[in-house]
Amino acid sequence: MQTHLESYLAEKIRREGHMSFSDYMEIVLYNNAFGYYTNSKKIFGPKGDFVTAPISSSLFGEAISNEFINLSEDNPNLSILELGGGDGSLALSIISRLKKLDILPKHYIILEISEYLITIQKQKIKSQLPDLYDIFEWTNVLDKQKLNGLIIANEFFDALPTERFRIKNKKIDSLYIGYENNKLCYFWKSCNNSFYRELDIAKNNHEKLEYENYISELNLNYNKWISLLEGLLTSGVIFIIDYGYHSSEYFLKDRCDGTLVCMHNHTPNFNPLINIGRQDISTFVNFTHISNIAKSLNLLVDGYISQSSFLINLGILNIFEEKKYSEEQKIIELNRLKNLLLPNTMGEIFKVLVLKKNLDNQLLSTKKLNHLHKL
Repeated sequence: MQTHLESYLAEKIRREGHMSFSDYMEIVLYNNAFGYYTNSKKIFGPKGDFVTAPISSSLFGEAISNEFINLSEDNPNLSILELGGGDGSLALSIISRLKKLDILPKHYIILEISEYLITIQKQKIKSQLPDLYDIFEWTNVLDKQKLNGLIIANEFFDALPTERFRIKNKKIDSLYIGYENNKLCYFWKSCNNSFYRELDIAKNNHEKLEYENYISELNLNYNKWISLLEGLLTSGVIFIIDYGYHSSEYFLKDRCDGTLVCMHNHTPNFNPLINIGRQDISTFVNFTHISNIAKSLNLLVDGYISQSSFLINLGILNIFEEKKYSEEQKIIELNRLKNLLLPNTMGEIFKVLVLKKNLDNQLLSTKKLNHLHKL
């Protein structure tokens, strides 16, 4: 039996023809009524589909707060913008620590399109930081804002709708979604010239993709979002934190099925046409592609660094040592810290791209183990 979302997709395809994979991903993740991120399904945590770093440990957000403190030394009137607020854990951990140190932002803005998640975020913040609730703002668009301060995109860019492409017989085709025999199915169509131009930027203009039967992704939404962030940021820093690669890793010959992954009940699969509206769909981030877009705008690429090095630079180990845990709690928190830092967990799989605009400050986050040369 078809779900409401499957019926909607089938009817849209019958009416308008095959849809690009990015349009399909946009609908199944963000449709107002039935999308994965907008319905009332529990997404985050042990009872959801996946756990993010801020949910795993408050130390993640507390460490990031040190960069805000660093920036505030020269400008005490800064704000923070978080793209996609999750369950509110990141905002809560950052502001809780800044409250203790009496270095609060002018505003903490959360970009969120899901009314369900906004409700969860507001409940968490109101219950744990009732005296600071008024510094928080929620918005579902970024079109008129101007911001001095810090922008945080934690596991945001991986969920942007993307195109998928295939190289076969020395020809590049884009993936489309059709509907035949009462089910959704794949169709491949020739790419246009603009796709090829963007692919050159994504693969750094020099990486050759002379492969056969090779599938990968090209995210055409990166341009929109980096341009948007550059336009609203008057002065400050952007942290893009996500699982991903630089281009030479991204387009490895052996990575012949791309990077797309779906998550349902903490179990990965690679079929975006199942569990429609009930599973996450994401792709690893191509940090070289984003970096090249940023360089073409008024942004300085200040760092490309593993999450582990990023957090250690920001003093996460000192923050941990300063905590007054019980012995039992210290063991629990140490295991959570290891999850953030160790190479076989989040420490090396997650990277951070650090962008600056109109800012001379030496950043704490990129002072050591910076791998800009890899981009």
